Amino acid sequence: MFFCHRLKLLFTPGSNIKRKMSTLVSIVNPCTGKLDWKLQDDSYDYHQEIARSGYADMLHDTERNKKYYAALEEAIQIKRHLGEPVHVLDIGTGTGLLSMMAAKLGADSVTACEAFEPMAKCAKKIIQQNGFENKIRLIPKRSTDVTVGADGDMLERANILVTEVFDTELIGEGAINTFTHAHKELLKKNCIVVPTDANMYVQVVSSDFIRRWRDIRPVKIPGCEDIVPPPEMTSCGGAPALHDLQLHELPQSLFQVLSSPMKVFRFDFSGNSPLKFENQSEKTFEALCDGQTDGVLMWWDLEMDTKNKINLSCAPGWAHPRPEELQWRDHWMQAIFYPNQPLSVQKGENVKVISNHDEYSLWFNVQSKNRNSNLNMGPACTCGMHVTYSRSQIGMLNDPHRKDIYYNLLKQNVTTDSVIMTISDGSLLPLIAARLGAKKVFALETNSLTRRILQQFIKHNGLEDRVTVLSKEPEEITEEDLENCKIDLVVGDPYFQSAVLPWHHVHFWYAAKQLSKFHSVKALELPRQLTIKAMAVCFQDLWKIRSPVGLCEGFNIQLFDEMVEASAEVSDSEIEPQPLWEYPCTACSDPVTVQSFRFSEVSTMTYESQYSDISIRLDTSRRGKCNGIVLWAEYQFTDELTISLGPREKVIVGEKVEWDFYSKQGVHLLMNKGKSLIENIETINVSLTFVPINADFDFTFKTVKS
Repeated sequence: MFFCHRLKLLFTPGSNIKRKMSTLVSIVNPCTGKLDWKLQDDSYDYHQEIARSGYADMLHDTERNKKYYAALEEAIQIKRHLGEPVHVLDIGTGTGLLSMMAAKLGADSVTACEAFEPMAKCAKKIIQQNGFENKIRLIPKRSTDVTVGADGDMLERANILVTEVFDTELIGEGAINTFTHAHKELLKKNCIVVPTDANMYVQVVSSDFIRRWRDIRPVKIPGCEDIVPPPEMTSCGGAPALHDLQLHELPQSLFQVLSSPMKVFRFDFSGNSPLKFENQSEKTFEALCDGQTDGVLMWWDLEMDTKNKINLSCAPGWAHPRPEELQWRDHWMQAIFYPNQPLSVQKGENVKVISNHDEYSLWFNVQSKNRNSNLNMGPACTCGMHVTYSRSQIGMLNDPHRKDIYYNLLKQNVTTDSVIMTISDGSLLPLIAARLGAKKVFALETNSLTRRILQQFIKHNGLEDRVTVLSKEPEEITEEDLENCKIDLVVGDPYFQSAVLPWHHVHFWYAAKQLSKFHSVKALELPRQLTIKAMAVCFQDLWKIRSPVGLCEGFNIQLFDEMVEASAEVSDSEIEPQPLWEYPCTACSDPVTVQSFRFSEVSTMTYESQYSDISIRLDTSRRGKCNGIVLWAEYQFTDELTISLGPREKVIVGEKVEWDFYSKQGVHLLMNKGKSLIENIETINVSLTFVPINADFDFTFKTVKS
């Protein structure tokens, strides 16, 4: 969670009469947890929007491009055979790719509309560079603002519509209204639409693993009462947002399918029947095995042409109709939806899936075949937990491996005389410590949203007399706040919602240092060490999100590449967070330590910067296959107890890396003139400068060729 405020300032450097508008942007300091001001060029947001637009990922989607091309060709041929002039409308043209396809295929006229101003300007230049400026008219508007007539944007209605206005939910970008308005105002009655139809599919699964992302589960503590979530959380409808992810990368061993894929909605884009802005369907299936309806998996496909010979599917591998055509894409993924309450079913039992959509959103529920209840309303979080905690944080709290580490850690260090301070956002550590018999637990929770959730847990589990929640900043804590107690143990997950990269959870260190004056003589601070590690890898597909396109289906898109590259230089950092369990990669080197911070030895916040410089040596067999560096954090509590936010299994060079399911890692992609692989790299030097006062981790990377 980031809080951002902006203050515009006008600077006139030296004698230069040109004024440059700059913006003071407030960002969260990972150490202090407070807002700091940072000066940025006023065009920063503009460049960031361009750099993160996602167009490159779509342009690297070869299947999408080729099938749009083929469907357009067929549509134009049909109109030619009917003796009609061909007038094509392209809604949301982006780089102008689909418009140029239509022009090259012989359309008499092409009208392209693009509302995103930077993209519209770029598309106009690309169209000119490719020689289609006389065939394509670009309108920098939303399609719903386009007019038709002698004085309008279009002289006459189009008889072919081509558009790609879809997202992971299919309808989340407003596709229903876009097609409805186009048929009403912009298209002829006998038009052809590319794509013609879409089908949506669901598959019900049983999976304790998947359910971990949905609800905080009871914490079982040997010999003690369980920590139980409040009933308002267990009965809550959950987060309204979909859980989009690369479902193909979820190991099939982690779920059981209760149903075969079922078609639940069909969207007719052709105009032959009106699109419904709200709709519900019920499908009955016979349970394939015993289990619990923990999740509803969703994906869709597109019927690109009128004869349904050209089909584009977003299904995961195990359900794909043509596995040989399986295409990696990040702009359309799959999703998990969570029923309000899981239903226990037996093999052979008849079960209903109730599917709903409105203009922009989807929701799904599962119930017994013989039960009839009104499930028209979409999910809405009433307890606050599902909108306060990310799915990753909920997963962390439910992760059995983490639970074991924290239980063993506290079991070793908690006695009936212990006074404990926990530092985190939304951790259950204070309740575990209280259950294990600690004399007193103080929970430092400066985040007001997670603090409210923790207080609900404390009250429901009857621990008000053992656990006190502190809302003050760490430097404001007094002896009176601590009831004149001395702290024996300071412990944290550590997890803070303001963190972006794995090492940003250093707020634990800052807060613990501020409280050191209240420590007892033998006080412990755990974790005691943060280690940042790095490894060279070869990503199978992730490189596409930043790789230049160059030529796409024979059209020169280089101007788009240049625009994105220029904006990325302004707005992008050297490292970006990614949940790498979804993005396969192969290890090209062994992991190395970039820097370790032993919290008891790290300088105070006002001392000088720290610097480290290491070399990652690639395995000789992998030197032509490296395209990225991955960095992660490990938090060491004791010699035996460490939590890694990186690989969940031992790394073997040349083999796929298995990453933690609940963390994001830091990724630095290596690119060389548009190539995703840089040949003959022998070593990669990684330097880190750490400035304690503002928690600035400044990484630099340099490749050394053999």
